[in-house]
Amino acid sequence: MQKWGTFADHALERDFRQSIMGQEVRTLRMNLLALMFFYLMPLALDFVYLPRETIFNLFLPLRLGVYVTILAVMLIPVRNATYGLRHAATLFLLSYIWVMTAMVALWVERQDVGFTVSFFIMIVVLMNYLFLPTRWLWMVGWGVAASAVYLWLVMPYSGATTSQIKTAMVMQTLANIFGAVTAYQLATLRRSEFHRRREQEAERRRLEEANIELLHRETIIALQRDQLASKVEELEEAQRQLIETKDSLVQAEKMASLGGLVAGVAHELNTPMGIAVTASTHLRDCVDGLDQAVAGNRLTRSQLADYQQTLRETATLILSNVARAAGLVQSFKQVAVDQASAERRPFELGAYIEELLLSLAPRLRQEPHQISVGCPPGLMMDSYPGALSQILTNLLINALIHAFPDGRAGNISIHVRMAGDDLVELVFADDGRGVPPEHQDRLFDPFFTTNRAQGGSGLGLHIVYNLVTQSLRGSIRLQSQPGQGTRFILTFPRRAGEPARMAG
Repeated sequence: MQKWGTFADHALERDFRQSIMGQEVRTLRMNLLALMFFYLMPLALDFVYLPRETIFNLFLPLRLGVYVTILAVMLIPVRNATYGLRHAATLFLLSYIWVMTAMVALWVERQDVGFTVSFFIMIVVLMNYLFLPTRWLWMVGWGVAASAVYLWLVMPYSGATTSQIKTAMVMQTLANIFGAVTAYQLATLRRSEFHRRREQEAERRRLEEANIELLHRETIIALQRDQLASKVEELEEAQRQLIETKDSLVQAEKMASLGGLVAGVAHELNTPMGIAVTASTHLRDCVDGLDQAVAGNRLTRSQLADYQQTLRETATLILSNVARAAGLVQSFKQVAVDQASAERRPFELGAYIEELLLSLAPRLRQEPHQISVGCPPGLMMDSYPGALSQILTNLLINALIHAFPDGRAGNISIHVRMAGDDLVELVFADDGRGVPPEHQDRLFDPFFTTNRAQGGSGLGLHIVYNLVTQSLRGSIRLQSQPGQGTRFILTFPRRAGEPARMAG
C-alpha cells in the first residue's frame, strides 16, 4: 500500500494530503514559532563574532528578514491550492536561514567559527525534517544538500581544521540519519493512521448500510409476519368451517345410508304385508259366507270342511308373512338403532353380519353379485356394532359402485378370523377391477372420489377409516392390483379400547 513512505495510489495520496493539511499546518506554525525563539541565539552570537557596524548594517536586517519570512509562511491560507506554495515557501525559509547561518562562518576569519556554526546548521537540518514530514523525501534531499555544502565548501573556506570537519561530518550525518528516520516514521505512521480511519469509516458506512438493510428486512418480515398471522387466522377459520362441513356431510352420509336402509326395508315389507292383508281379506270373506250358510240352514258337512281348510291355509299364510315382516323389522330395528346411537354393547359378530346383510337385502337383490360370509361361530364382541355396520355398509356400497362398473357379475366376500389373543381380522374382498396405483395413497382422504360426476361425495371410505381407527381402535390397510380386485384388511380388538395382543 505504501512505497517510500507515500501511498502507491496517487488518488489515495492526494486524499491523505487533503485530510492531513489542517493538522500539518498547525504543526508547522507551532514549529515556526519555536524557530522564531530559537533564532534569537544566532542573533546574540553575532555580537560575539562580528563587529557592531557589520551587525547593524548587514546581519541584523537580514536576520529580521527571517522573521518576516516566517510570518509570511505562517499566514499562507490553508487551501488545496496553496499546498505546493507552502512547501516551496518552507524550503525557501530553510535555505534563507541556512545562508544566514553559514554567512557567519564565511564572514568571520576565525578557525573555530566554522565548527561552531556547524552546530546551528545541524539544528536547522533537524528542524527541516520536522517541518514537512508528509513530504519527507524533499526534506531528506534538502538536509543532505545543506550538510554537504556546508561541510565541503563553507567549513574549508572558513579555515576549519580536518578534525573539526570530521567531527562536524559525524554530527551532520547523525542529524540527517536521525531526521530522515524520524520523518519517515512520522510519514508512515500518519498514513497508516489515515488508512485505518478510512477503513473504519468504510466499515462504519457498511454497518450503517447493513443496519438500514436490516431494518428494511425487519420491516418486511414484520409485514410478512402480520400477513402470515392473518393467513393463519383465515386458514384456521377455513379449517373450522371445513371440519364443520365435513362433520355435516359425514352425518348426512350416515343419515342417507340409514334413509336408504329404511327405504329398502319399507319396500321389502310391502310384499309380506300385502300378502297378509290379501289373506286377511279372503279370510273375512270366507267367514261372511260361513255366517250366511249357517243363518240359512244351508251349511253342509262338505262346505264346513272346505271352510276349515281355507281357514287353516289362510292363517298359515298370514302367520308366515307376518313372521317374515317381523324378522325384517327386527333386523332393521337393531341395525338402525346401532347406526343412530353408536353405543357400545356385546354382540355376536357372525350373526350381526348376517343381520346387516338381511337389512341390506333389498339393495343387494338388485345386483347380480354373490356375497359370501365366513366367520368363526360364537365369536363375541364387546365393541360398537353401529360403527361396524356403517363400515360394512360403506364398503359394500363402494364395491357395488366402483368394483363392477361394466355391470358384470362378481364375488364379494367377508371373512373373519382371530389374529391374536384378543385381535380380530376382517377381510372385505371383491374380484372387481381394482384400484389404480396412483389413487391408492389418497383412497382414505376426505372428499377424494373418482365418481363425483355421478354424485359421489368422497366421504365413504374416509368415514370407514375414521370409524376403524377411532371407534374400533383398530387399523385398516388396502391391497389392490388393477384387474385383480381389492382387499380391505381391518384389524381391531374384540373389546374396544383395550390394547390388542398379537399372536406370537
